[in-house]
Amino acid sequence: MNRTALVVMVLLALCSIQAFPQERKPWLLRAINSVGRYIDTMTVRGIDQRYIEVPKKPWQVVLKYHTNDMDLRATSKLSKEHMAARGLYGELNWESLFQPTSSQSLGAWVGYRGYGLGYSFSISRSKGSNWSIGATGTNYGINLRKRSFSTNELSASIWGYDDNGPMEINESIKTWQPIDVKTAIFDAYYMLNGKHFSYAAAYDQSVNQIRSAGSLMFGIMWYQTSIDYSARQNALLIQLLGDIGRVKIHEGSIGAGYAYNWVPVKNVLVNITAMPMITLYSRSKSYLYDSNYDVFIDEDEVSPTGKKAVPDDYSWLDDVTLEEKGTNVDYGHVTFNIDARMSIVWNFGRYFLNVYGQLNHFRNTIDDSKIRLTDWYVNASLGFRL
Repeated sequence: MNRTALVVMVLLALCSIQAFPQERKPWLLRAINSVGRYIDTMTVRGIDQRYIEVPKKPWQVVLKYHTNDMDLRATSKLSKEHMAARGLYGELNWESLFQPTSSQSLGAWVGYRGYGLGYSFSISRSKGSNWSIGATGTNYGINLRKRSFSTNELSASIWGYDDNGPMEINESIKTWQPIDVKTAIFDAYYMLNGKHFSYAAAYDQSVNQIRSAGSLMFGIMWYQTSIDYSARQNALLIQLLGDIGRVKIHEGSIGAGYAYNWVPVKNVLVNITAMPMITLYSRSKSYLYDSNYDVFIDEDEVSPTGKKAVPDDYSWLDDVTLEEKGTNVDYGHVTFNIDARMSIVWNFGRYFLNVYGQLNHFRNTIDDSKIRLTDWYVNASLGFRL
């Protein structure tokens, strides 16, 4: 695939050659040149070139490094009523942390004034997949990111009280079957001051910001996640989380914020973008399960199958049953989230270096359960123009 990417780079570079008379060029090159001229016209339309500079060399070849990380926390409460239904006394709170290992990738991108193609390959050993796609213009930005992973490990905190009085436990847990997590984030921005401010200068270097300027911005965001641990061997975890074995969450948000391109010295750009979001649509669907395994049974007691609940050889796993008993759909209240970005660009001749990152934070409530996601990534790029 690396060899294929190199071939693509060479072919795209050849498309910019102007050495042959127009009538002798192949039709494909003529078509590409026409598209290029249209993009050139759109790039300079409406901008103040005292603030935004359009490079003379339109083609870009970029080497990219990407790292992504996330922190997913789920908090639930076993109420007095929930405990009493199992013949128990007390009230317990549970918080679990799903934190997969960071994912890293290397890749290359080739394009004409910010429009192009790229390919990346993973260099990390993290389980799952992570990919993104986006487009950036002078006054707009569009991004889609998806990530999926499986894990058997999570950190858990339990606090509350039972027959023995107050209790608090903090430990790492290894589940018998993997927990599958999938997330997707789509966001789009529009900047009002496209005449003096360029979003592309900060995030794809198709133009250069040569004087400081800022802009009000509006944006939309769609977020969805799925957490599935509904294996019968995970009956203990399911009961601790209020009989919920699978959760699907969808959220739609709108927001307004501000982005600023600061040019402290020539050829250096620092961008800060911050946009508070209001979640207007929030839908949660939880899948409930029944199990024959009582999480609080003593080792000296006998289970309905006639065996100890937790034998030393864990043969009780063969006796566990798990059946879906229904679903709950909840629509959440209006909540506030945050979308923030930062970018640093250094231009030196035909070359440029860029490092930027994005942070998203989401919250969602399902009855007595809460889910919070913090997702961030960092991109580093080294490119040159031709």
